[in-house]
Amino acid sequence: MDKLKNDFYQLIKMNENLLDFIFEAAPKGLCYCQLGEDKQVWVNPEWKQALGYSPQHEFMSIEDILNKECLNHIVNNLSGKRFDPTAEYTVYYRRHNGEIIKTFCTGVIYNGKEGTAPCLFIAIKQLSPMEGSHGHANDVAIENTQLNEKLRISEERFRRAFDHAAIGMAIVGLQGNWMRINRSIFNILGYKPSELLRLTFQDITHPEDLDKDLHLLNEVIQGTRDSYQMEKRYLHKNGHIVWVILAVSIVKSSEGKPLHFISQLTDISKAKEAESEMKSVLEVTSDQNRRLLNFAHIVSHNLRSHSGNLSMLLNFIETDVDEQSRQELFKMFRHAAANLQETIGHLNEVVAVNTTISENLIKVNLNKAINGAIGNIEALLKAADAVCLNEVKDNVLIDAIPAYLDSILLNFLTNAIKYRSKERKPVIHLLTETQAELVVLTIQDNGIGIDLQANRDKIFGMYKTFHTNKDARGIGLFITKNQIEAMGGRVSVESEVDKGTIFKIYFKSQK
Repeated sequence: MDKLKNDFYQLIKMNENLLDFIFEAAPKGLCYCQLGEDKQVWVNPEWKQALGYSPQHEFMSIEDILNKECLNHIVNNLSGKRFDPTAEYTVYYRRHNGEIIKTFCTGVIYNGKEGTAPCLFIAIKQLSPMEGSHGHANDVAIENTQLNEKLRISEERFRRAFDHAAIGMAIVGLQGNWMRINRSIFNILGYKPSELLRLTFQDITHPEDLDKDLHLLNEVIQGTRDSYQMEKRYLHKNGHIVWVILAVSIVKSSEGKPLHFISQLTDISKAKEAESEMKSVLEVTSDQNRRLLNFAHIVSHNLRSHSGNLSMLLNFIETDVDEQSRQELFKMFRHAAANLQETIGHLNEVVAVNTTISENLIKVNLNKAINGAIGNIEALLKAADAVCLNEVKDNVLIDAIPAYLDSILLNFLTNAIKYRSKERKPVIHLLTETQAELVVLTIQDNGIGIDLQANRDKIFGMYKTFHTNKDARGIGLFITKNQIEAMGGRVSVESEVDKGTIFKIYFKSQK
């Protein structure tokens, strides 16, 4: 009989029609018989219980429990037909005590490989004691019939609710094996019942979600929670990711022993796609707002620096009587005018781009950009008797947006001049070092410094000032930090009062 049982399991794994038969019949008992000469038979424990046999009872042949006439009748009715869950047949079985029991059954005949006998599957759907047989139906039998009918109706309701649910529903074993699924599971995950029977839910769960799922499942088994719900990703049969809301509860025996899980899957893939699109739109909007803020700062700060530089150079030209000095000033003026034209061009680029900031980074020669920034403040340097030393090598390239880089350099250089010490000649050093795929630009001055103990948290804040300078508005460093981070970089500061300040700017520099 063990061989027949194994054959039965193999058959339902390989044949989807038989699997449908098992799922749809919702049997009180299942009988499997090979229709060869000896008509060997295997029945499941529910079948033995329904007909009053002990679990250890073994049958030699189907004719031990079913007379030949009745057997031929049901075989004739099923031959050549596909399984129909709505079709019922009256079958008379012989119970263990000799009583003849009337049952309502459904069944299917499976024709295997050529040269092998057909197989008969019969599932008992309802029991009905037969009057006039040995041991007439008594009150207990009538009560059992009523209970069986209530159970049948209950099972039928569950089956219909399960099979036709709009969401995916599955009965899952304690080890994760799929025991039963409905049509919606197939629509969500793409697997047929016969395919899922060979898998566990672990096999098709996204690796990043598996540990959380197993942890919650273990809590349900241990009784620390009755159920759980989570967002989870499955791997569709076609390979793409399916997002679902998974709800899991456990079914236990009357003794409280866990039997299996009931899982419900609600497909939220389209909602996730919409959420991703909305997030993308918000990122673009945020990026555009950031670009507008930077644009406004560049217009107000950088152009003001240019105009101030040009105005001071004109003043020097008008008051200087030495012709050689005037020629040098005219040269500086032409250079400043060219830089102003370049800055306006960079502003046009900022307005023109429609994609995100990170997608518009280009290779920029840092040494050249610094020289341009120094040229833009030559009048300020001259007026303050300051020295600006560009020690950056001429082959250093960084990933940047030119307009942003101009703004960053101008802001740090003008601040170094604005907050110079009256006790010494202002000196500004610019140098670089390389760290992995980053270029670190150091801007060091010997100015009045910043009290970091009191002001470290507000250095880069909006409208935060920490000097008594009447022109300070607390915008420059906030915008500068924003521009550096928009290009994928970062900035740090070291400072000591009356000693000076060191800013380190970390720029991307991918090969």
